[in-house]
Amino acid sequence: MGRPLNVQTEPGDDLVVALEAGNYRLAIEILVLQHGDYIYSYCRRFLGTATETEDVAQTIFTQALQSLKELSDPHLARVWLRGIARHRCLDRLRARRRDLEIIDDDELCVLADQQLSLAYAHNDPRIGRALDECLDCLDARSREVLILRFHDELPFEEISRLTSTTAGALRVRLMRALLTLRRCLESKGVRQ
Repeated sequence: MGRPLNVQTEPGDDLVVALEAGNYRLAIEILVLQHGDYIYSYCRRFLGTATETEDVAQTIFTQALQSLKELSDPHLARVWLRGIARHRCLDRLRARRRDLEIIDDDELCVLADQQLSLAYAHNDPRIGRALDECLDCLDARSREVLILRFHDELPFEEISRLTSTTAGALRVRLMRALLTLRRCLESKGVRQ
C-alpha cells in the first residue's frame, strides 16, 4: 500500500522508496532529476568542453545505475555521485594527456568563449561568464587542481594521490593558476 497523498515528503524520500522497492530504473531517474544539472556543471568545470562533459555524465549515471546497491545512505546521493564524477573526470583527463592534440588559436578562442558555472554565477551572471571564460583559458591540470582544492575542498595530499603529482608541485600550480585567473578576471572588469 502506498503513502497517503496528503503527506509531505522530503526530497530524498522518493529515492528511498524506489531503492527499498528495488526499482533501480526509477531510482536512477530520480537521481538524474535531482542531481543531473549539478553533476553536469561539476564535470564541465573539470573538462572544459560540453561534448566531453555529456559523454562523461552519461558514463557517471550508467555507473551509478550499476552501483546503486552500494549507496548506503540515499540522503548522501549527491556526495556519492560527485565521487563517481570526480573519478570519471580524472580518468578522462588522464586519457586526454595520453592523447595530446595541438589546438590552434581559433579553437582556443572557441573554448574560452564556452560557458560553465561556478560559485559566484548565481549572484551576477556577468561575473559567472567572466569566471567561465577565464577558467576555460587555464590548462586542464591547473583547472583540475583549482576544482579539487576549492570546490571539493580536498587537501593537497589527497589531490596528490588522485593526480600522481607531488603536493609541492600542486601548490605551485595552484598559485600560478590563481594568479592567472585573477589577472584574467581583472581584465574583464571583475575586481575583489
